[in-house]
Amino acid sequence: MTAPPTPFNSGDPVNIGFGGATVTLVEGATFCLSDGRGDVLPGRSHGLFVRDARVLSRWELRVDGQPAEPLSVQAPEPFVAKFILRRSPRAGLADSTLLLVRERLIADGLRETISLHNLDDESTVVALMLHADADFADLFSVKEGRAPLGGADMTVRDDELVLTDRTDRIRGVTVTAPGDPIVLPGSFNWRIVVPPRQSWQAEIVVQPTWANQNVKTRFRSGEHQESSGPAHKIEAWRDTATKLEAEHPALTQMLRRSESDLGALLIHDDTEDGPPFVAAGAPWFMTLFGRDSLLTAWMALPLDVGVSVGTLQQLAEAQGRRVDPITEEQPGRILHEIRGGPASTDVLGGTIYYGSVDSTPLFVMLLAECWRWGADENFVRSLLPAADAALAWAKRYGDRDGDGFIEYRRATDRGLINQGWKDSFDGINDATGHTADPPIALCEVQGYLYAALLARAELTDAFGEPGTATRLRE
Repeated sequence: MTAPPTPFNSGDPVNIGFGGATVTLVEGATFCLSDGRGDVLPGRSHGLFVRDARVLSRWELRVDGQPAEPLSVQAPEPFVAKFILRRSPRAGLADSTLLLVRERLIADGLRETISLHNLDDESTVVALMLHADADFADLFSVKEGRAPLGGADMTVRDDELVLTDRTDRIRGVTVTAPGDPIVLPGSFNWRIVVPPRQSWQAEIVVQPTWANQNVKTRFRSGEHQESSGPAHKIEAWRDTATKLEAEHPALTQMLRRSESDLGALLIHDDTEDGPPFVAAGAPWFMTLFGRDSLLTAWMALPLDVGVSVGTLQQLAEAQGRRVDPITEEQPGRILHEIRGGPASTDVLGGTIYYGSVDSTPLFVMLLAECWRWGADENFVRSLLPAADAALAWAKRYGDRDGDGFIEYRRATDRGLINQGWKDSFDGINDATGHTADPPIALCEVQGYLYAALLARAELTDAFGEPGTATRLRE
């Protein structure tokens, strides 16, 4: 049995024994999975993922040729972790006098500070080796446990290791390390003498590249984690969100932890000008989903209406405009998910896949609920055409046989067989346990459409179209 993921938002140290647990860090669309030592081990689902591709598939630290012994992990924020370790005791000794600390920060890249603390009264010699590699595997293949098809071409440039995706040459990553290491293809090597009661430190930066251009990371070399872009983002979220407190301290702590978790799911678009939208969930769904993002934004309304505003705006911009059987795009339809990984075209038919039966009525429902919670009137007005297009989709494409029920049947053999919240291939069964045959009309989706019609009627009343409101209610 695999160990459960370490909660990425626990402010207290998490004891993880001998490093078997998975530690998950999340920041927007970037996430990192490692073991309790901080190592990203090849052959597992570990890695640093940026833009739905694994840009680090190996990140292993060795001390005198051996893995360090884990002591604890501290994760005060979703995007940072401190791995506290020690050098394995030498032969004949019961204890170790060398403490290692790996402080990790992620944000469209990775920054790791490695500190060695000599607790002894005499100098110690340390051979430190950091292995680095990237397979640039698509997130889908990693999630499903498939062997990656590509790999990295490695180039050494001064104190940098440059990794380039040998499959398409578009993706790459640059790893930079100080301290005059010996840089070899796939590793950084230091031989260090740490004086008694003294420390040694090196800051390693992992910078993804796209088409030979650096991806902008939201941290700077040498700055405190509290001054980084992710820290500013989470603080801005906390400042705008409703403050929740309870008489019971444990409940208050849980509410604040939930607030941090939700803040870690917020993503800005490439311009970073508009309000953030919410991703579906960590670690494999750190992207915009129709159903998941809409429901999460709905439940976050008591905290901040801005999450719904950003999510609705992003979904409206990607709303279907044409008929495409490969992506299942249809005019007025709200997407199922967005992906940008190497295999997106093979898996989804493109970067956007629309095979969802419930995200379209949920879009209209959330727009009205957003209005009830005080969203800006001009914003709501601007999305009324999108809401009308969504209802038109329900009538024309959602109910093709005109029987009054919205049903689904995938357009090609590439699409999702089931397109509601239970979207596994065998998720919908009849009373005898047999897999249901499409077209399938899910009961909750009929309720969503009913609620969407009433929601649009309410907006119509608010903006002065009583005749239309009556028709919608009928």
